[in-house]
Amino acid sequence: MSTISEKLVTEFSSVESPEELLGQLIKRFGERAAIGTSGQLTGVAMIDLAIKAGVTPRVFTIDTLKLFPETYTYFETLESHYNIKIERIQPDPEKVQGMVKQHGEYLFFDSKAKQEFCCHVRKVEPNERVLNSVDVWFSGLRKDQSGFRKETPRLEIIHHGRDERPILKVAPMVDWTEADIRKYITDNNVPTHPLLEWEQDGWRYESLGCTICTTPMGPHEARRAGRWRWFNGQGDGDNKECGLHVSPKDKA
Repeated sequence: MSTISEKLVTEFSSVESPEELLGQLIKRFGERAAIGTSGQLTGVAMIDLAIKAGVTPRVFTIDTLKLFPETYTYFETLESHYNIKIERIQPDPEKVQGMVKQHGEYLFFDSKAKQEFCCHVRKVEPNERVLNSVDVWFSGLRKDQSGFRKETPRLEIIHHGRDERPILKVAPMVDWTEADIRKYITDNNVPTHPLLEWEQDGWRYESLGCTICTTPMGPHEARRAGRWRWFNGQGDGDNKECGLHVSPKDKA
């Protein structure tokens, strides 16, 4: 019987420190608690906080097979710096091959539906697979990342798979701002993804994904304007999502 219930949400709601929250949950659930990260600032700060809490976190990333070369190198840097092993979860090769054969390599340019289909095959399905082995999922979601994410809870019960098994999804740094995260990273000498340090004439990366689907954002653009840029101006604003953090009720 699952030990994940609303009682757990109530129990840990009073733990305000992200470091304590990570430490206590990882100590309790061990390998059944995992940090999911794509190498962006919040996910890496969570790794650092967990280490400071005296635990070695289980960490995974979704390798879509289309990430920036800098991202793959960066994961090696993190592994060496923190003496951890980052699990790289890849999509089903047969499903990728079938998708490309039917729709082409660059199907995401055709329509929003095909972009979401590509993300589902390359990101969502692998993420669902790794969640089969998880009771507690730490995510790097923050309220300031987009309009869609401004209502993100710090702790919530989600239901995974056909049997709707409960998982505690935790966003330890949900109320931190970009400035808060960057200050923490600077103060604690946390290694950062090189593209997140790049800037030219006000253009910079604040959100990273696959190579073609990610571009820098301009100085006056929404935070996620650089993701799937060809959909800008079509009513999506900064609420673009790949599907990892969209609940069934949001999809309905």
